[in-house]
Amino acid sequence: MQSGKLIWSLILASIFLVLQPLTQLVYAEYKELNLQITVSQDQARVVEQINPRTIVSTITIQAISSDISHVLATDQDNVVLATSQSGNMIRIDTLGAAHVTLTYNANIVTKNSGVSTISYNSSNIESTVVLPLVSDIVSVNNVPNDISNNKITMPAGIVSISYVTRMVTENTLTATWNGTNYEVNVITASKLEKFGFDHKSRNIAFTVDEQAPALVILPKTLLGGQYTVTLNGNTTTFKDYYQNATHSWIRIDPSSSGTIKITGTTVAVPEFLSVQMLVFAMSMIISLFVVAQRFSWLK
Repeated sequence: MQSGKLIWSLILASIFLVLQPLTQLVYAEYKELNLQITVSQDQARVVEQINPRTIVSTITIQAISSDISHVLATDQDNVVLATSQSGNMIRIDTLGAAHVTLTYNANIVTKNSGVSTISYNSSNIESTVVLPLVSDIVSVNNVPNDISNNKITMPAGIVSISYVTRMVTENTLTATWNGTNYEVNVITASKLEKFGFDHKSRNIAFTVDEQAPALVILPKTLLGGQYTVTLNGNTTTFKDYYQNATHSWIRIDPSSSGTIKITGTTVAVPEFLSVQMLVFAMSMIISLFVVAQRFSWLK
């Protein structure tokens, strides 16, 4: 009898040991939903969305680095939750919260010879890195799950992304109409291509490869009046914020890459056409004067 009880005890203990990992999985403290890292001027801001179990009072999250600061956790009602940190572990007093938004700064960006590198460990969750606008990727340590504009989604684990950020430059674009050149200056970090001037439609157009702001300095002799601006055929945000006697300054904030078109209400008129119009007007005046004189003589 005693041996039978011993055997059953051993069997039950074995079953418990086998099922323990599954039990821990089912009753995990929380579920990590997504992790986004936004890089701005070599600083990284981390935002992670987490669903804790409502029956637990605290959870412990592994940060992507031990060098973090400005930790903030809020629940689904935007109530601030108490946090404490030890190395790369962050303890959050969830107190029954169903959802937690965790944010913090992480010192994970280094720079060498003009190339910036972001390095971190996202443990068991994929992460999305938002690089600064007009950034060009130099290398990644793993195949990304997705790349969209300046957003890169990387698989879970150790991540290393190297990139360079373009400088803002002034570009001089030349529009030519009937032998006369007009210079349009565009200050932006985007690459500009396919510049064109359409005299009949009263517009200039060029393409940008990023959504970086652009400042267009436009000569009124080329294109004047009130302006409308489109991006890929759709109205886009712009500000005609300064004008002097000869130029208009227009700031454009494109929401994506594509073709920017600026349309005015007046358009360049070559000098020789102005002379022709003057000669035509003088001829009309002389003709009217002669006709008037003849009618006066008949009277």
